[in-house]
Amino acid sequence: MSVLRPSYHLAMRAIRETLRQPGVEVGNIFIPVFFFFVTVGAVGQIAGNAFGVDNYEGFQVPVGILQAVAGAAAVSGVAVTTDIERGYFDKLLLTPAPRSAILLGRLIADGIRSAAFTAIVLVVGALAGAGMAAGPAGYLVILFLAAAFGASYSGIGLAIGLKTGSPQAAQAGFLIFFPLLFLSPAFAPKEIFAGWLEFLATINPVTYILEGMRSLILDGWEFGDLAAALGAIGGLFVLTGTLSLLALRSRVS
Repeated sequence: MSVLRPSYHLAMRAIRETLRQPGVEVGNIFIPVFFFFVTVGAVGQIAGNAFGVDNYEGFQVPVGILQAVAGAAAVSGVAVTTDIERGYFDKLLLTPAPRSAILLGRLIADGIRSAAFTAIVLVVGALAGAGMAAGPAGYLVILFLAAAFGASYSGIGLAIGLKTGSPQAAQAGFLIFFPLLFLSPAFAPKEIFAGWLEFLATINPVTYILEGMRSLILDGWEFGDLAAALGAIGGLFVLTGTLSLLALRSRVS
């Protein structure tokens, strides 16, 4: 059996889970929007003089996007542990569907959910005056980058959930994101960082995803930044996908 059809049906099942419990997702969008307005309100007036960023609203929109995406992507890790506890996971293993569809369906769903959350943050950013130097197509590229990052990042929670079967452990997939975010140029350009922090930001994949999105909002079409963002997402996908497959193999063996 082809992996695509069962992956599609499992992805739609995951999307329906979200639609049935919208309250679960409220925090995933409220917190990024809240921090966006607080950060812009606290730093926006001095950002131009302090570190040369006049459009601080646009500078912060990608931060809100990645926060929302990380929250959305963390749900699948918890959801797969619920399937394990309820016995649904074992039922899936008895079907003729390829076992990789269990992972791929979740990744597709997280990509869709990430794009939906990103659209909300982009609307908030536009209303706040962030603008889009790359024009309307820039919004579409950011949606694509966010969906790809969401699918890639969700592999962390899936790997932990499959390996441990613990919802509490699977939630660590979201917590891992905060060190990555704060060790990136989330609130100021990395050029003004202390040497050790600039080094950590330089080897942090989240840095390149942020800068790729920011380039579209602040500068227009900077293809070098976009290529770096795609490379960071691709590398993350290879890493988390491999970990998820190994965890799945361990679970079913």
